[in-house]
Amino acid sequence: MDKNLGKEERLKGTKAVSALFSGEKKSKTSFPFRAFYSIKKSKSPIVKFGVSVPKKKFKKAVDRNRLKRLMKEAIRINKTILHNPLYKHSVSVNVMFVCNTNAMPNFNLVEIKIKDLLTRLAQDVEDYGKK
Repeated sequence: MDKNLGKEERLKGTKAVSALFSGEKKSKTSFPFRAFYSIKKSKSPIVKFGVSVPKKKFKKAVDRNRLKRLMKEAIRINKTILHNPLYKHSVSVNVMFVCNTNAMPNFNLVEIKIKDLLTRLAQDVEDYGKK
């Protein structure tokens, strides 16, 4: 399994991002992060990740970018948790991670919380595949 976070695994584009937030809202929370996601059947299973840090919480771009880098690194390291159920049930998932804190978390906390969210998402993919 590839350990990088390539271009095909990035959630980008206005239509794809707005589709997550419109309609039926599915989300998981593991403070300080929240994952908005959508699951659908697909012939080519893939997971697309997006990361967002609100300007309201982190005024300085340096802090926002640092937190985004930490989140992306945690996703890159632990993304295989979500890949196994995807290929088992041939499902595609779009996920947007949003940070909801005012303080800058360290990498250990970010990794633990992202890993928790990914395992819970993997369980939802398993449940969706059994339907």
